[in-house]
Amino acid sequence: MIFLMNLLKALDCKSFSLSIEYQIINPKSGIQFVVPSTDNEHIKKSFHAFTCGHYNSSRLWFPCMDNYWNLCTWSLSFNVDATMIAISNGELVKKIIDDDGKNVTFHYKLDVPTAAPNIGFAIGYFEIFVDPKIPTVTHFCLPGLLPVLKHSVSLFHKAYDLYQSILSARFPFKSYKQVFVNESYNNCSTYSSLSILNTGLLHSARIIEQHHLSQHVMAIALAQQYFGCFVGIETWNDWWLTAGISGYLSAIFIKRRFGTSEYKHYIHKEMEALSEYEFAGPPLPPLHVDETLTQVHTDISVAYTNQQDRIPINYHPCFTFPTQLEMFERRSQLIMRMIEIRIGQESLLQAFNKLLTLANTGAKHHSHSSQWGNLLISTKHFLKTIHLVSGKDIKEFINQWVYPVLKLYICRSGLPHFKGSFSFNRKRNTLELELTEKQDKSQFGFYVGPLTICVQEVDGSYTHTLQIEESTYHYDISCHSKSKKNKKKKIPLSNGDETEINFSSADSDSPVLWVRIDPDMHWLRKVTFDQPDYMWQYQMKYERDSLAQYLAVKALTKYVSADSVCCLTEIINDRHIYYRIRVAAIKALAKCATETAGEWALQRCSIATSLFNIYRKMFGSRSCQTIPRYNDFSYMIGYFIQKAIPKALGSIRNSHGNCPREILDFIIDLIKYNDNSQNEYSDNYYMSSLIDALTSAISPATTITGISESNYTLSEESKIILQEVTHALNYEKILASHRNCISVSCIKNIRMLQKKGHIPPRADVFRMYARYGFFQDIREAAIDQLADFIKVESSVADLRWIFSLIEKDPVPFMRHYALQAIIRSAPFSNLKRTTSALNNIELVERLWTLIGFDTKHDCRLRCDAMELYTELYGRSTPDCIPPILNSPGVVIDLQRRTSRPSISPSMSFDDISFKVSKPSTPQAVATPIGLNSDDDGSSVVSGQDALKVTIKLGDNTFSGTSIATENINPIGKRPSSDDVKSHKKHKHKHKKSSKQSSPFSNPQH
Repeated sequence: MIFLMNLLKALDCKSFSLSIEYQIINPKSGIQFVVPSTDNEHIKKSFHAFTCGHYNSSRLWFPCMDNYWNLCTWSLSFNVDATMIAISNGELVKKIIDDDGKNVTFHYKLDVPTAAPNIGFAIGYFEIFVDPKIPTVTHFCLPGLLPVLKHSVSLFHKAYDLYQSILSARFPFKSYKQVFVNESYNNCSTYSSLSILNTGLLHSARIIEQHHLSQHVMAIALAQQYFGCFVGIETWNDWWLTAGISGYLSAIFIKRRFGTSEYKHYIHKEMEALSEYEFAGPPLPPLHVDETLTQVHTDISVAYTNQQDRIPINYHPCFTFPTQLEMFERRSQLIMRMIEIRIGQESLLQAFNKLLTLANTGAKHHSHSSQWGNLLISTKHFLKTIHLVSGKDIKEFINQWVYPVLKLYICRSGLPHFKGSFSFNRKRNTLELELTEKQDKSQFGFYVGPLTICVQEVDGSYTHTLQIEESTYHYDISCHSKSKKNKKKKIPLSNGDETEINFSSADSDSPVLWVRIDPDMHWLRKVTFDQPDYMWQYQMKYERDSLAQYLAVKALTKYVSADSVCCLTEIINDRHIYYRIRVAAIKALAKCATETAGEWALQRCSIATSLFNIYRKMFGSRSCQTIPRYNDFSYMIGYFIQKAIPKALGSIRNSHGNCPREILDFIIDLIKYNDNSQNEYSDNYYMSSLIDALTSAISPATTITGISESNYTLSEESKIILQEVTHALNYEKILASHRNCISVSCIKNIRMLQKKGHIPPRADVFRMYARYGFFQDIREAAIDQLADFIKVESSVADLRWIFSLIEKDPVPFMRHYALQAIIRSAPFSNLKRTTSALNNIELVERLWTLIGFDTKHDCRLRCDAMELYTELYGRSTPDCIPPILNSPGVVIDLQRRTSRPSISPSMSFDDISFKVSKPSTPQAVATPIGLNSDDDGSSVVSGQDALKVTIKLGDNTFSGTSIATENINPIGKRPSSDDVKSHKKHKHKHKKSSKQSSPFSNPQH
């Protein structure tokens, strides 16, 4: 490459065309071939292949500059079987059938400058559905799934129209394709004008639960077309921008499509997940390096190498744990929402529009490549755009708050944790508030800035903005109202409504009804606040904000009293309350029943009776309320209540720690008398929830230590549960539920019976369901239970088995999921590893083999293995390694394979011509898939004589130039002494040129 550049410079050439002829044999990543071993012609029609990978992974299937800031236009050709369809980026310009009629060539052209990681394709026997609302949008699915595809995408136009409306910009590409495939790398993988999604997102009109998730995933994929595919990033340091903007747009879709309450619940859930991760430690690295805020590149011809070298390694997805990446996305989205709160949604959307307008200008067909820099954004450019669109009136506010706030949350890790309490000073009529910033593992430091406090008084709701300056501070807030002795009949609320409140249980000297800290979640933070139980009760009953009600419901589980139980019961019965609040109240009521002391036995019985009565009143037969009436899920809110009550009842325990028998009988009766014959919706997930309720109702068995499997005696309760679970599993084989949700619940139930000592602990059933061939959700559930089994039983054999699955499974996502399952249920901890039988040299060797060799083609899998190693051993040397190997300077010589495949070099230019061919993953097919060469030199992938693919990228024909990869040292190969001498000889000669090469073009990177 350096030689070519020097030659062109000497010849004064401004551009050139490079043709690379290459082939890929038995690839392990980059392209996923779904070719099950079967003789069933119907199943063979579902054979398909598609691109996959972790962020910039295009180098795994064609030579390129595999980053997001080297752009070019593309011409792509796919030669496939005549009965197949090839879907790729851009526009389908022509379709040519071969002379013999056996193959057809699809020619696509993408005029929008696009980075190599955003190039992808899907090939298979797909069925086509053109969106009736948007003719430029086409959906593809596997044979037989067209009816459910039509329903699943029936509301897709709402997200499409919403984004065009709020961004004031047309969709950036001339067309858009959605392809639903099996064994996808993620739920959705986005490429320019193309999204590849999981078939599991498809559902019929009879399924209730899947609708929300599918709509959200498709909305995220569509948002990433604007920011991520069309508008890219200048460096990995700016990755938080595209992740944050696309996540922010999808959150707006949730707000417009499902309502404000659902939106607030979503934001709160995201913030809770992030804070839980941050405070568990170690914290996330900062999203952005502050020093690079001063650097902006506007010309695509500028070399980015020096800037890339300065970026910490944690900003590259290939070196970041998948869990961290997920939290990065959450944090980026929440920070984008913080910006919206500071400058207003209109100004923020105007900034997005300005970025899209500049990108459209640079993407014009006749624009010079020097203008393509407008398709890339940097953090400094984004902040500057915000400053420009906000207006002069708030310039001072922007300079004072937006830039410091962003630097605080973007350029630092962690988030603040506020702990608060208050007391009322009757003489001064003031509320004495004490706030403390708790220093956890988040390492955020101390927050300094404004914080909103909302105080609901007798005379109305009042908002106070306090300036936080110290880690512990006392604030005196003057109350506007007098004591409740002069109370009014109606109390004004924050939303303008008025309501009557009974003050019999409140402090008559205090006008304060309840207090909230940062009620609208303006800041990325965690809040722990204490106030009397009656204030939580008032907040739950009378506050109109759904988030305030949700927090009050959770808080009342700590204040078990007759008044709390009464308030929770009222919330459950109130049809005007948001359904998630009512479901949370059901769970809280059951928790109150479990946490009551022995003298509360009568109260516990009344709580269970109350839940019984609520269920029978809502869903009992009119002739006999003890028998449930036939299902009618047309009232969606009632459906979720109907699912929640049995599971909550199953979690109730008596003073002996057992679930009362009447609760178990109640759940069994619900299963026995379930009638879905007159219901227009499926009861799959309802039956799954009843199995989950049985799982919750399993009580510990009285066992004898050392008892053999043949001497296990089932109690009457466990016999009933096991009988129902066995019946459900057998029925699933005849008539499967949606996504096999009932089987998933049964697998969890079996593991719970084992853990509670009712049946022998054996992993056979989990191994069977974890094997390749079962539906993804079943495999996930089985792997989760198997990981838990390994942790509890310290089973070395099962740990070996799950590592074999990780090493050999043909589905990349399942390998990733299995590693994450072991991380969540770590076989041993870093502190207690010395006492575990699982801590041995074999485990260390297999982990290091995964990290160093077996996962070089899959960055996500390698990061999973590194995360597992960190979870088990931290940064220390495993103590199971012999002392002689544990001494300084000694390298463990792990078992190495005799030969390892090498990775081809990566390179890319504005005008480039490629030809690609790729077979399936060997483990996915019984019959080996080979690479054949035609007479014209093109490559044809053949497997089962059914899936034949030839791929050509570029307009130019091959010039005969090829790169021989046989002479490239494989990754991990120890260099010879001659290699070392040669390296030392030429080390200084190539020092300058080596600095100019991008680290991402290194074949061993």
